[in-house]
Amino acid sequence: MKASLKTFTQFSSTYGFRAYTISASVDFPMREIPAQSHMNRKVACDKPIDQFSLMKLIDSSISSNEFAPTSLLFHEFSRSIDVNFCNTLIRRYTDSKNHSRAVFVYTQMRKLNILPDSSTFPSVLKSVAQLCCGEVGKSIHCNAIQLGFTSDVYSNTALVYMYGICGQPDDAHQLFDEIPERNVVTWNSLITSYTHNRMFREAIDVFREMLASGVKPGEVTMVGVLSACSHLGTLSQGRWIHDYIVKNRLRVNVYVGTALIDMYAKCGDIDEAKKVFETMGLKNIYTWNVLISAYAMNGQGEAALQTFDRMIVEDLKPDHVTFLGVLCACCHQGFVEEGRRLFSSMINQFGLQPKIVHYGCMIDLLGRGGFLDEAMEIIHSMKLKPDAIIWRTLLGACRFHGREELGEFAFCKLLELEPTNGENYVLISNVHTQKKKWTEVGEVRELMDSGGIKKIPGCSSIEIENAVYEFKASDPLKTGNEEIHKMLQDMKNQLKLAGYVPETEIALYDINEEEKEHNLIYHSEKLALAFGLLHSSDPTLRIMKNLRICQDCHQFFKLASAVYKRNIVVRDIKRFHHFSGGLCSCKDYW
Repeated sequence: MKASLKTFTQFSSTYGFRAYTISASVDFPMREIPAQSHMNRKVACDKPIDQFSLMKLIDSSISSNEFAPTSLLFHEFSRSIDVNFCNTLIRRYTDSKNHSRAVFVYTQMRKLNILPDSSTFPSVLKSVAQLCCGEVGKSIHCNAIQLGFTSDVYSNTALVYMYGICGQPDDAHQLFDEIPERNVVTWNSLITSYTHNRMFREAIDVFREMLASGVKPGEVTMVGVLSACSHLGTLSQGRWIHDYIVKNRLRVNVYVGTALIDMYAKCGDIDEAKKVFETMGLKNIYTWNVLISAYAMNGQGEAALQTFDRMIVEDLKPDHVTFLGVLCACCHQGFVEEGRRLFSSMINQFGLQPKIVHYGCMIDLLGRGGFLDEAMEIIHSMKLKPDAIIWRTLLGACRFHGREELGEFAFCKLLELEPTNGENYVLISNVHTQKKKWTEVGEVRELMDSGGIKKIPGCSSIEIENAVYEFKASDPLKTGNEEIHKMLQDMKNQLKLAGYVPETEIALYDINEEEKEHNLIYHSEKLALAFGLLHSSDPTLRIMKNLRICQDCHQFFKLASAVYKRNIVVRDIKRFHHFSGGLCSCKDYW
C-alpha cells in the first residue's frame, strides 16, 4: 500500500488534481472542453482497438510500468475510450481493491475531457476513502459540484462516506445536512463515519435521528449501531436494538447475528451471546471467532477451548483471529500447557505464522505463570522485532513476580520505543514499590516530571436507566459530591467487617497508611460502584474502566458483591470480571 500511495502522489501532481476549498462563493476553475466531442477528435496517433483488448493492455501497463507510461495509452487510444469504458474500469479496480488504479483512471478521464456521469463518482470516491486521500476527495467533490451532481443521492452518499473514512466526520455531517435527498445508505454512511472515528455516542444519536425521520433501517444499519453499543458497553441500548430487529422482522443474517454476539459479549452478557449463536442458521469463521473471544474475555476459558474443538469438528479451518482468541482464553485462565500446545499447532498443524499479537499472548501467558526465562527465550527467537506491547507485557509480569532486574531491562527497551508513554513509568514504579525502593520510585517520578509525562487518569462509567455516568479518580469532596463520599466511607466500614484489608502496598509513594487508604478508596471504579448502589435497584451493576482493575479494587468488589448482594460486572481494558457472592469469574487470576 505504501508503494501505491507513493505512486499515487506522483500521478496526482502530474495529471491535474488540485485541492480546492469548498465554498459557495468560489468559482471553481474548469478545464476547457472543446466544442467537438472527444470521441470525434482527430488525434494523429489514434488507433482503433476493441475495449476488452484495451482493458487488458491498460492492466498490463499499470502492473509492469506503474502509471506514467499508462497515461500515454489513454491518449493513444482515446478514440476507443468513453465514460462507460472508464466507469467499468474504475468499478473493476475498486471492487478488486486496486484503489490507486481506480483513482488513476479518473485522472485520465479529466485529462482527456471525458465528463464523469452519475455512475463515476460512487466508485472512485470509495477508492479515495480506502486510500484515505482526503484532499483528492475534496478535489473530486469540486468536480461533482462543477458538473451539477449536487442533487445526486448516490454521489452525495459516496461523499459522506469518503469524508468519514478520511477522518473528517464533521465535514461528513455538514454535507449530510445539506444534501436534498437521503436514502438508507446515506444514513448508514454517516453512522459508519462516526463509528470509524470512534465517535460511538454520535453514531447512536444519528441512528435515533434516522428512526425519527421515518427512514427504515436495514441490516447494514444494525451492524453499525451494534458496533457502537459494543464499544460503549451500553447493554440496555443494545438490547433495545435487538428487540427492534425482532419486532420489525429484520433479517438476522450472518453479519447482524455476529454483531449481536459481539455486542452482548462486550457488554458482559455471555449467556445472551451464546443464545444468539445457537439460533443462527448460517455461521462463518467470523461468527465462531467472536464467540471464542466472547468466552475468553468473560472468564470462560474452558468454553472457549470447547468451542474451538467444536469448530474443528465442523470442518472450519481456524485463522489468525481464532488462535488469538484461544490463546487469550489460556492467558486469562492460566492454561500454560494448553497455550503451549495451541501455539505449536498453529504453526505445525495449521501452517499459520504467528503475528506479533500471538507472541504477545505467549509472553503474557508464560510471564504471569512465572516462566519468565521461557518468555525471554521466545522474545529472542521471534522473527519479528518485539514491539512495545511485548516489553510492557514482560514488565507487568516482572512486577507480579518481583523480577526487578529483568523489569529494568524491559523498561529500557520501552524507553527506546515509547519514551513518552506514562503507563510504562507507572509499571516500573510498581516494580520498585513492591520492593519498597522509594528512592528509585522518586527517580522515576522525577523522570516523568522532567519529560512532562503524565499517566493516564483512571476513568470509569456506569449505565443506569439508559444514561451513562462517568467518574474520574479523585476525592468526591473536591468536586462537592458529599453523597458519594459518605457512601464510600460506609462501604469501606462495612467491607472491613467482612474482611476487607486495603492493599496499600500498591501505592506509589512512601506515605503513611492512612493517606494510602484515602487514595485507594477514590479509584474511579469505586466511585462508579458507590453511585450505582445509591441510584440503581438493578440486581446487576455494569461498570466500564479505561485501565486494568487494581488488586485492591478487585478485592473490594468481591466483598461488595457479597455484602450488598449485587452482581457486579466490570469491563476493564483487558477483560471482564463478573463478581458475585464474594467470588470473581477470573478466579483471582488476571
